[in-house]
Amino acid sequence: MTNNVDPRPGRWILPLVILGMVAFTYVFVSQLPAGAPVDTLPPSTSSTTSTAPGGSTSTTGTTIALTPEMQAYIDAIHDAETRLVDLDSQLTAANSGFDADPRTVSFDEARAAFETVANESADVASDLSAVTPPDSLSASHATLVSEATNASAAADAALEGLIAPPPDTGEARRNGVQSFSEAVANFQQEVGNAEAIATGE
Repeated sequence: MTNNVDPRPGRWILPLVILGMVAFTYVFVSQLPAGAPVDTLPPSTSSTTSTAPGGSTSTTGTTIALTPEMQAYIDAIHDAETRLVDLDSQLTAANSGFDADPRTVSFDEARAAFETVANESADVASDLSAVTPPDSLSASHATLVSEATNASAAADAALEGLIAPPPDTGEARRNGVQSFSEAVANFQQEVGNAEAIATGE
């Protein structure tokens, strides 16, 4: 009787090697320390939501808390800005009405409006000069005072042009009104610059 000998005994070696490698890999990996969990959430930010008239809402990005000194200063220059913008609207309206054809603002009404703007813009410049800015905003404050002073001088020039006798053509008045608006626009721009410095933006 002839024995049935496997003619290729080496064919079992490769499966045994693979099995051994799998077993070794499993044991090795199972003994590794657990990794730290990966945080996939974005960094948190704070935001503010405001409700405008009519119920609409707007959301702003991260806010930076200002020191009481800085906040008081920002409030002061915003107050000056609001006053100047309102005066600019009054002066422009009175000047436009006086120039209209037919005229919708009388000379007496225009003079009263121009005098109000001249007096109140001088008050704004004076009040602003009395404000002490934080050290980091000294240069910006000097610009704000300069523009407020320019607006006051322009209002005076507009008033002088309004009451100037013939043969005045109104050019001095119109130039004064335009200069006032330009000074107010420059003032608003510098308020934005001051806020950027205050918040570090």
